[in-house]
Amino acid sequence: MTRSGSSCHPSRTAFSSRSSGLAPELFVGLSVGAALGLGLALERAAPHESVQPTWRVNLGMWLAATLLRGVVFGGAEWRVARWTEASHFGLLQAAAAPAWAGLAATVLALDLVSYFWHRANHALPFLWRFHRVHHADPALSATTALRFHPGEILLSVPVRLAAIAALGAPVAGVVVFESVFGAMNALEHARVLLPARLERALALAVVTPALHRKHHSILQREHDSNYGTTFSVWDRIGRTLQANDPASHFPIGLTPAETGDPRALGAMLLEPFRARGPAT
Repeated sequence: MTRSGSSCHPSRTAFSSRSSGLAPELFVGLSVGAALGLGLALERAAPHESVQPTWRVNLGMWLAATLLRGVVFGGAEWRVARWTEASHFGLLQAAAAPAWAGLAATVLALDLVSYFWHRANHALPFLWRFHRVHHADPALSATTALRFHPGEILLSVPVRLAAIAALGAPVAGVVVFESVFGAMNALEHARVLLPARLERALALAVVTPALHRKHHSILQREHDSNYGTTFSVWDRIGRTLQANDPASHFPIGLTPAETGDPRALGAMLLEPFRARGPAT
């Protein structure tokens, strides 16, 4: 009996195990780039407040993290997903899930894993050393989505690879997840003021700019909340959701005791290796 008619078989996807590794990377890159451009445009059209993005640090962090990730893990997500399809390994493959169900389950499950990983980055002092570089940005903008320390990226990739393998995620599902996840990451960091009714409606399902802005508050009790990236339901279930009035204003970033110069690339690259104040 063949599995190709109804399961997550690679022959049914646009990014099959026979396709080039460049295709998924290009698709994800274009999706995230378009979302970043949209976020920057919205910041100009409907700004929550006027800020000067820390372009040098944020782009520098992105470049360093991208190069290091490419050298260490280049294309690993697609290779692991292709292996699960070829070997029928993982929950979805063992269950012979239909392609549409495999794609939807992959997006939901990997977003849930990301929620727990994000919580761990705030709860565990060692992980917070790297993650606080992201929170140190005093000028929250769409470019803040690029500001992740290379060390944090290297620590996060094995977690995602393990989740892809255990789930038996199909390649198409991983591509869609990475595209949506990256696009939402860019848009929710945008310093944009959406109409209150639209914010409230969107927040019922997804993470909005106002919700994520609360996560970047300088107050620990506020930045230890709203950990979701795509779907807001995980924060509701985990009781970590804090509502936020879209028009509210509050200090963003970290206190001087918690971080070095947030506008200096060298200081931020060295930041995880310096002892600071609060662990979270």
